[in-house]
This record gives sequence, structure tokens and C-alpha cells, in this order.
Amino acid sequence: MSITAVDLVRWNRAGLGVGVAAWGLMLLLSILGWVALTDLELILLLAFWVITPLAVPLTVSPKEGHLPRALSRLMLLLHPLAALMGGVSFLLDVGVLAAAAAGGWFLFTVLIALLGLVRLREIKTASLADACLAIALMYLPIGGAWLVLARLGLQPLGFGQHTDLLTAVHFHYIPLAALIITGLIGQAVQATEHAVPRLLYRVAAGGMLINPLLVAAGITLNQLTGEDVLESAAATLLALGLIALALLSLRFILPSTRSRLAKGLLLVSSTAVCFTMLAAGAYALGNVTGAWTITISQMIAIHGWINALVFGLCGLLGWRIRARQREG
Repeated sequence: MSITAVDLVRWNRAGLGVGVAAWGLMLLLSILGWVALTDLELILLLAFWVITPLAVPLTVSPKEGHLPRALSRLMLLLHPLAALMGGVSFLLDVGVLAAAAAGGWFLFTVLIALLGLVRLREIKTASLADACLAIALMYLPIGGAWLVLARLGLQPLGFGQHTDLLTAVHFHYIPLAALIITGLIGQAVQATEHAVPRLLYRVAAGGMLINPLLVAAGITLNQLTGEDVLESAAATLLALGLIALALLSLRFILPSTRSRLAKGLLLVSSTAVCFTMLAAGAYALGNVTGAWTITISQMIAIHGWINALVFGLCGLLGWRIRARQREG
């Protein structure tokens, strides 16, 4: 018996429901002290169990060929198992078994990246928005690889395990939340007749496409030489790009969104990312000038949690509701 598109939608929604419940349970157990999970691990669990099944279907194109449709189907079917393995990796002691469990999630991110590559190749007249949606998927295995390194206990180039997890978080949320939302905003903004918004979008989206690589290069350069100029420049570029995209969303996306719930979620998401990106910019400027210091723990609380729960989760949920009503 073949699996229909309706079956996949139901499977995806059921997986989302289970993921939300499982993540809420792990958060509660962590707060009670019954499970030892750090903030970074909880943020990554949210990416595995909720953000991924929420975000990836938003990249689907109605003009997809047979191969991307088949990969999309396989990805949706395998997600619960891969997400479970990623979660189990945090419940095991650092070592080979934990890395093997994390490897299941890494292989799943490779499948997602293959889907992104196939989609990019099949788009004959790819717009910048289409490129953002496809390349977002292709960045994901970098986060999966850093997860495996963290659970194995390896620290390449002298990186600590804390840095390993920070990098894993970065390469899950920038592709799954920031870049996918960038692509979705672009599909609406590029249809407008106004030249200034289209130009602003092209500049912001171009910066978002290269930003993950700049951040990786900046972190590596800082680790090897102690120079943090490139890392700070990448953080500043990310901040400016997301603030510009948030303003475009407030101007062009909210007015055309019929659902009050979706509109509220998108408003909260766009407003929150302006706040968190100002904090990121302040962190980068403080690093360069030495005028002030925002600690890593403060950045995780401000930048990490708010971006994950408010910008990422609320934003993607708003886009899912908006897309469903537009289809209806």
C-alpha cells in the first residue's frame, strides 16, 4: 500500500506533537534535577524534536520532481527515529556509544542535505529565495558532525566541548530557522514592485547565505590565533541581516497574513530577533573594543533561548499556519 501525501502530513503533525511533548518532559525533568542536561543540550533537543519537522516541510516546492519528492518522503518517515537517536546521545556518557547515537542524527542531516542539493539542481531559474531554502538544508550536516564530535569527547584544534556544542547549535538554528525564514520572506518580498525592499532583501539574504561559513572561519581563526575580528564581523553581519529581514517581515508579511494566530506569532518572532541581534551585536562590539563583556552564559540565555523558542519556534509555527491557510 502506497503512502499518500495526506498520510505524510498526518505523520509529520503526529511527530511534531510527540516531539513537543517529549521536549517539554525533558525540560521539566531537567528543571527538577532528575536529568542532567545543559542549556545547550536542551536547545539542541528542541532542534531535533520540534524545529526540524516544523521547518523542513516549509521548503517543499509544488514543482518538485520525482527524486526530491521521494527524498522528502523518506526524510519525513525517518525523522522520529533519527530524532530519538540524537536525544539518546545526551543520556549516555560521553564516548563511543553516545557518538554512535549522535551518528544516527548526523546521517539523517546528510539525507536532508542531499534533498537540498537535489532541489537546488532541479530549480532551473533559481531565485535568491529558492537558493536560501535549498542551501539551508545543505548546511545542516555541519551541525550534525559537531554533535558527533561533542558526544565522542573530541576537541579538534583545542576546542572545548562547550564550543563543540555551541557550534552544533549554530549550524542547526541558522539553517533551520534563520535561512528558511529568509527564503520564505524572499518569496513574498521579491514579488513586490518596490525596488528598495527587493534590494534590501538581496543584500540581507546574500549575507545570510555566507554567514555560517564566516562564523566557522571566525571561530577557527580565534582558536588558532586569538584574533576575534572575523568572528565579531560575522556576528555583526548576522545581526544586521536578521534585523533587516525582521523589518521586511513586519512591512510585507504581516499585512498579507490572514490568520490572527499566525500574524501574532510572526510579530513576536520578528520583534524578538531584533532584540537578540542587538545583544549579539553588542557582544561582538564588546569583544573587539574591550569596552564591555557579555559572558557566554548570558549570551546563551539571551541569544540562545530567545532565538530558539521565540524567533525560531514561533516564527516557523507562524509560517506553517500561514502556508496552510494560503493553500486552503
